[in-house]
Amino acid sequence: MNRHLCFPRVLRTRSHSGNQFRGFRDSSREIDFYSANNSIKMKAALVTVCLPHLPLHPSCFLGYGAAILAERYDLEVIDVNAELYFKNRAKLKPLLDAMDKTQIISDALHVYPFYEAVDPSIDRHYAAIPWQKYSLVYVTPPSWFPMVPTEAVLRLSRAIKRVSPKARIFFFGTSLGSWTNEGELKKNGIHTVHLNDLFATDATSKPVRYDSLPPPVYEHRDKYLFDLLPFALKHGCPWGRCRFCALSKGWNSGYLERSAKAAIKELEVLIDRYDPKVLVCKDHTLNGRNLAEFCGYFKAFKKPWCGESRADLSGKKIEALRRAGCRLIYFGLESGSDTTLRRINKGITSKQMSDFIKRLHSNGILPSPSIIVGAPGERRVDFEKTIRFLVDHRGFLDVVNVYPFTISPVSEFGSQKKQPAPDTPLRLFRFIDACTDLGLKVICGEQSIEYFCFKMICKGRLTIS
Repeated sequence: MNRHLCFPRVLRTRSHSGNQFRGFRDSSREIDFYSANNSIKMKAALVTVCLPHLPLHPSCFLGYGAAILAERYDLEVIDVNAELYFKNRAKLKPLLDAMDKTQIISDALHVYPFYEAVDPSIDRHYAAIPWQKYSLVYVTPPSWFPMVPTEAVLRLSRAIKRVSPKARIFFFGTSLGSWTNEGELKKNGIHTVHLNDLFATDATSKPVRYDSLPPPVYEHRDKYLFDLLPFALKHGCPWGRCRFCALSKGWNSGYLERSAKAAIKELEVLIDRYDPKVLVCKDHTLNGRNLAEFCGYFKAFKKPWCGESRADLSGKKIEALRRAGCRLIYFGLESGSDTTLRRINKGITSKQMSDFIKRLHSNGILPSPSIIVGAPGERRVDFEKTIRFLVDHRGFLDVVNVYPFTISPVSEFGSQKKQPAPDTPLRLFRFIDACTDLGLKVICGEQSIEYFCFKMICKGRLTIS
């Protein structure tokens, strides 16, 4: 394992000496650097922003961005977020060990206090990077869909500008239009760009055309917790109408499926290049017309993998997942009450949820349900039905993920300023007690559930030690 803690040069395209650049073109449509014989490339950096986000695996955005930008620029890729956690791995490892041993895991109790402890060092962490080397800096999230607050991007931008006032800064990621305000970025001199065309500066929200992108590039993978790589089968969610959800809003709105063959060809490159132990589909849901065909091809890889799904997959598609080596499916159960499911516009009944769990289990796929406590309009009788649902399905479950209802920006409930049920904290404690009585591992938070799921299918091995 590489123990060197300085910021790595990951992707560098050879530059030829003896040529002077000719100019810099900057219009509303494109930013580019060119020379008389096109042999000198501008120095650019692709970096992630530091967030309270565990470096579980590299981001798809980082991988695709690295492949695209290296074709045009003399590029260095720095996963600043992963570097921060790797630098603090001596403190992180005991925390992860404690999470492994406890029955109740919480982002608020485990991940966030660790991040708050390292937060004072973030500005020093940023300042250690020689920003003066780069004329262009592209910023992207450190994972597939973390909530990237606008202020987190601005904090990084200020660190860059202190050292390199003339550097051009760009941001791309699906949190634009929801957690990341592109208007605020623009006011502070940060351009928003789209993965479809990272060189156009008049980008607007549209589905990502993954089939038109080169295979992603991932380096220095020893900085991540798991030997695991992500892939995508689509942009967006085929349902996209849950009232509590913001994942299909803003720049992540719209829906576009990939060609199953194109996704497989991309995975062939990644497996041949990196041979990861495990793969994870980072779609918001696996559901789609391309799933069965994809599974038919994927089984030849003989690689374990996992993903997220809506609980209305057919029995045939679940069998296709089993044959393809899928080991775990994370899904939104949300509630055991049909009344609550209708109120949140889930589009799935509790009977469908029950059948889905049992079919996954019978096919050797671990069901990992997520539940919302205190959704707007949830009555006590609805909450008790959720507890009853867990009791009835105890034999099929090992872990349950729970969230107290919170407002997500630009979601329907968020726009309506809906509030959680008044006794949501008490219901949450009651829910946790019920899970522990049933012998279930109960996890509160996105980070912790991802960590635990990956730990199960990666056979417990961590790369950071």
